[in-house]
Amino acid sequence: VLPIGYKAENPQGRWFQQHKDRYAWLILLIIGIIFVMLAMAFESLRLPLSVIFMIPISYIGLFLVFGLSEITFDQGGFAAFVMLSGIVVNAGIYLIKTYQLFRGPQTKELNQRIRLYVKAFNHKIAPIVLTEVSTVLGLLPFLTDGPGEVFWFDFAAGSIGGMLFSVFALVFYLPVFAIRR
Repeated sequence: VLPIGYKAENPQGRWFQQHKDRYAWLILLIIGIIFVMLAMAFESLRLPLSVIFMIPISYIGLFLVFGLSEITFDQGGFAAFVMLSGIVVNAGIYLIKTYQLFRGPQTKELNQRIRLYVKAFNHKIAPIVLTEVSTVLGLLPFLTDGPGEVFWFDFAAGSIGGMLFSVFALVFYLPVFAIRR
């Protein structure tokens, strides 16, 4: 117990609280860089947007984990944002690039494009699932320490929730916007 008028503070503990806005700009910068790289790789503006919009869908899973549980959102949650941005985009890149290779420039009919997308999906779903499952399994040990290990527990819980939710984005969302009419 300190005497009246004295206060104990940790001068290093407030950095995160004072600089939260920098993390938001960092995430937007990462998404912008990913968009530019994908636009060059896909030679399109529509396809990179369809992959980029998978990121907020995976963030829904992250928000559900933190919103439905009593886990506090801190630096581990922000790190999970960055990790999800990379892994979700990676899955979309695998799928879209394979679809582009199968499709070619002469494919005009919608039914033929749908068949080629399903072929690309069947061709790349195994590496995508293996990447996501191995990442989830690699993060499980961080959940065993419980909320006492603040950064790693939040990072693992947020990343796992976001990756599990990104499967819905990959299966239901991406085909709708990758195959145009």
